[in-house]
Amino acid sequence: MNSITQDMKFRQSLMNYAKKYGVSRASRKYNKSRSYIYFWLKRWDGSVESLAVKSRRPHHHP
Repeated sequence: MNSITQDMKFRQSLMNYAKKYGVSRASRKYNKSRSYIYFWLKRWDGSVESLAVKSRRPHHHP
């Protein structure tokens, strides 16, 4: 990934807060749903690049 967007930095700070204080407390502080936080926690590997938005488009159609 060439550039780190503002959204990625926001998600990085959200992930760090959720790891330290828990998902429920992070969802209240950042005004995001718990399912949103769990979605990004599952994808997050510790790097900012892993928090980029990826296409959900299928590779091919049978």
